[in-house]
Amino acid sequence: MVDASLPAALRWEAVQEVVSRQTIGRRVVYFASTGSTNDVARRLAAAGEPEGTVVLADEQTAGRGRAGKSRWLTPAGTSIAASVVLRPLLPPERLPLLSLMAGVAACEAIQSAARVTCTLKWPNDVMTKDRKLGGILVESALSGSSVSFAVLGIGLNGNLPADQLGRLPDAASPPTTLLDEAGGAVSREDVLIALLTALDRLYVTLPGGASSLLARYRLRLRTLKQSVRVTESTSAAPIDGIAEDITHEGALIVRLPSGERRTFAHGEVTVRTASPAGVA
Repeated sequence: MVDASLPAALRWEAVQEVVSRQTIGRRVVYFASTGSTNDVARRLAAAGEPEGTVVLADEQTAGRGRAGKSRWLTPAGTSIAASVVLRPLLPPERLPLLSLMAGVAACEAIQSAARVTCTLKWPNDVMTKDRKLGGILVESALSGSSVSFAVLGIGLNGNLPADQLGRLPDAASPPTTLLDEAGGAVSREDVLIALLTALDRLYVTLPGGASSLLARYRLRLRTLKQSVRVTESTSAAPIDGIAEDITHEGALIVRLPSGERRTFAHGEVTVRTASPAGVA
């Protein structure tokens, strides 16, 4: 644990020193404060920035959730806001695997560096019990039928009490923080190093298949075997059913009351029954 009596600036150079020989982390771009690390990473990627560049911010003032429909708060000196420039050798339909990869990496990092067990809620939420600890946002650009680049953003609530975050009006789950779950402040540098190391290890396996990643994802996925409601868009009627599995592309398979099995590549999921206990 670390002293959280006063917010401390992120020691990003210490992170860079450890991960600089990896693909993910070969270059770190740091901001004391910025609007959105994903926006910065997207501009860098469009300008030709090499794969593996990581954008970090100590404060994020205009972070956003998936589809831009919610805000993501990153108060100065407390939390983790990171975005990674990727140029994946994947077809567009397999890009959702990046979000799954980030979820697994985040949980492994949180457990190893903060001793906090977490689960995942499809498609992009990092959870502890029924509370949201972090979120993942993947944005991409296509060139014809190929992926030009992808930006992988990860936000984790860190060294502040959850009651300082409040609950956003459109949030499906109340927030929690590493401070609350660990019982004291954690080293953001240790969490970041563990996160980027896990991402680097998992990323190289994607072009050859994702069976190992999917197995690890399923173990942490609190959505499976639960009664769920899936809303694909604000204009679409919600769909109720049982979450049965994940496809090789990262889509969610839901069995409807009629017995029909529907596949969802995206959408907002609400778990409608008690979730299983966290995994180790």
